[in-house]
Amino acid sequence: MSEIEETIQVQVNGKDKVEIDPTFVESADPIDRAAVLKLLRKQDLKLIPILCVLYFLNYIDRANISNAKVGTLEVDLNISLDQYQWALSIFYFGYIIFELPSNIILRRWRASYWFAILTCSWGICATCMGAVENFSGLALTRFLLGLTEAGFFPGVVYYVSTWYTRQETGSRLGFFWSFGSLAGAFNGLLGYGLLQINDSSLESWKWMFIIEGLPSILISPFVAWYLPDTPATAKFLTSDEKQLAVRRIAEDAGPAHDESWSWMQVVSVFMDWKTYVFIVIYILGTVPLQGIVLFLPSIISNMGTWSDPVVQLLTIPPYIMAFLGIRFMAHCSGNYFDSSTHMIGINIILMVGFLILMFAPVSNVAANYVGACIVTIAVYANAAVKAPWFNSNYGGLTRRAVASAVIVSVGTIGGAIGGQIYYDPPTYFAGNTIAFSCVGAQTIVVIIARTLLSRENKRRELLNQEQKDYELLKYGSVQIAGDRHPDFRYDL
Repeated sequence: MSEIEETIQVQVNGKDKVEIDPTFVESADPIDRAAVLKLLRKQDLKLIPILCVLYFLNYIDRANISNAKVGTLEVDLNISLDQYQWALSIFYFGYIIFELPSNIILRRWRASYWFAILTCSWGICATCMGAVENFSGLALTRFLLGLTEAGFFPGVVYYVSTWYTRQETGSRLGFFWSFGSLAGAFNGLLGYGLLQINDSSLESWKWMFIIEGLPSILISPFVAWYLPDTPATAKFLTSDEKQLAVRRIAEDAGPAHDESWSWMQVVSVFMDWKTYVFIVIYILGTVPLQGIVLFLPSIISNMGTWSDPVVQLLTIPPYIMAFLGIRFMAHCSGNYFDSSTHMIGINIILMVGFLILMFAPVSNVAANYVGACIVTIAVYANAAVKAPWFNSNYGGLTRRAVASAVIVSVGTIGGAIGGQIYYDPPTYFAGNTIAFSCVGAQTIVVIIARTLLSRENKRRELLNQEQKDYELLKYGSVQIAGDRHPDFRYDL
């Protein structure tokens, strides 16, 4: 029995297995381009819209605290700036704790049920933020919100990779990620509307938490019913389309294709140097990203003497431009299958934006606002490229699921740091300097990672069959080797 015959089995509910005809996967016949395009259209229409809606709700519920701050949250709860910053950072502690366990559950269970549970849980936590009366309540609900949202983003990164080839994944994840920026724009619009409410029974920021948290609870049963688990069990695909979907993923992964599960595969991720390099890249990118996400309304507020509702409106254009920037960059990097070069280009633009915020005169409001727009566009575009990059460089479903969770969870430390860097209003020079430094350091690490991966690809090109067999023997088995298989080539 061939390796592909042994691995093309999809486990459902931990018990039943759906067999995919191995002769179809191993067939030398070229894949029908028209059939592939039809399959991609069906998958795109079925998966991407619902995932984008969920991420829209996910991002609204985590980022709306920055809009609430522009209102009367700090005064009503009688909290200091330090306490507010800790309320931002404690969210990421929950993230760090639960991302890896969540992805292991996702790898072993049904995606539809798990995503539905996560959605309902974070909706409950977000809604409860509308009932807090002091710092302790705010900190507790933010921690629980992070705990329940933790598994969604790395889970989707892994989930999408089980449906699309490595080259196709980038554009889909980019479109998915772009809805985070739309959520930021919506928060500004809704914040503007809610600040017009004059209700003595409930503060406007509490209405914001309640109104934005409830949709996640309401949509969760639909997610459990609607979302398919795997290509091999998808009811919206015909039998031939299921075969084609599985064949494409197997051929794209090549020798690294493996659907088995073992704890040795989990351990192997922690023994891989790439994991730690990508963690550093993720941390350095998350510091400026979350700093901007959590403080953009405050940064804009300190540029002029605008009213709170106007500040909310002024946060909308940067997020709309970020949405367009993400779409362009994800499409471009996906077409060229070269993530690191695009990240370097994005980072150069991002550093220019931070330099504008750091050195433009306070009186030049236009220049500072343009700088805020540039950094918002670039920090989002940066994240849209880096996630598909690390995901495509791990072979085997288990290694990929674990790597996505480990990199994002440990990398989320950057989010906790990002919640603390903007401590020096009104110019936030120190915060922008820290963010600028992180982007510069990330660029250096990206160049190093690209160089190492390129050298490894070239080294593997020169191996003979005996040397390849020795490398596989060193890792113990094809399943544990995954992307370290000598015939696997890394995405640069």
